[in-house]
Amino acid sequence: MIHRYLHDLLTVGVAEITADPTLIDELFKDTYELVTAEADVIKAYFAAHPPSVINGYPRQDSAFPLVSIVLDSEQESQTFMGNSGGMIDDEDNEFYQHDLRSAMWAYTYRLMVFTEHPDVTSYYYEIVKFILLDGLEILVDDGCSNFKFAGADLAPDPNYVPAHLYGRNLVFSCDREFQRVDRESRLRKAFQVAGIHVDKGSASSEVVGDVKTNIIPYSE
Repeated sequence: MIHRYLHDLLTVGVAEITADPTLIDELFKDTYELVTAEADVIKAYFAAHPPSVINGYPRQDSAFPLVSIVLDSEQESQTFMGNSGGMIDDEDNEFYQHDLRSAMWAYTYRLMVFTEHPDVTSYYYEIVKFILLDGLEILVDDGCSNFKFAGADLAPDPNYVPAHLYGRNLVFSCDREFQRVDRESRLRKAFQVAGIHVDKGSASSEVVGDVKTNIIPYSE
């Protein structure tokens, strides 16, 4: 579930920057070339008011500032079937061959940043983007790929967030393989041979190398 990867990544990133705000000097001083005074104000404010990270839309009792992780869409983008080429261990501790059905899915999440001030929202939005970009290798290790980013300001909507808050939306997209076992292909029972056919012209009961048929050839 991609939202858990994002939640873990953002939670760790926020904690690291809160403990050491100089980590975002690269973002605001080097990348955006803000003056030192403004960059220092951002760092001090973030250390004193780190955003909480939640899954789902904000609620009336949510603590702000916050980052809200919401699934925008998902769809199957490519389907294919493969054989695992190995064995799996089922609940009875017996091993069976199985087929593995697999598909690529495309996921799009909205990372909504809410604060009480428009300038703070823009700063925190950039920090969230910075954390994700810095953690792409972690997401790759989690099986994600083909990353895309987009963003826009959020219009106020009292149906989803409390009033008097400013929001900005970071759209994050990625692909990940989804696998499942084709249970109909699993060999749940051993084959039991009821008998074999022996051609009536056979002269011996040993017709396949050293394998004995234990059946007397039929003759008319």
